[in-house]
Amino acid sequence: MDQTADIFAGKRRAPRVGFELPVRCKHGLTRFTAMLKDMTRFGARIEGIDATEVGEAITLLLPGQAARMAFVVWINGKTSGLEFGDPLAPEMFDTLIGDYAIGHAPQPAPPPRPIRAAA
Repeated sequence: MDQTADIFAGKRRAPRVGFELPVRCKHGLTRFTAMLKDMTRFGARIEGIDATEVGEAITLLLPGQAARMAFVVWINGKTSGLEFGDPLAPEMFDTLIGDYAIGHAPQPAPPPRPIRAAA
């Protein structure tokens, strides 16, 4: 973990969950792929952003979700801390953790129900 992320450890609203997930982003007219490194319901740390400033808006496209507005709250080289405009719903966050978080196995699909003959 980088030193910039460490200085915020005691100030976060929730513990971060680790990810190693490529995500699509939009900054102004530029679209690019960045690497989601960790996240809470309230924000995220991503790597691979160029030419942003604190306070700028970025649109983040998380898997299976509508585009989400986030604001840059800190920058360290090509790594940025983002705060979501609206927090992720708990069930959406839990789905992302179950499907993509480091160290969390995907949840297996429930077994199919047996087909019953009509009475």
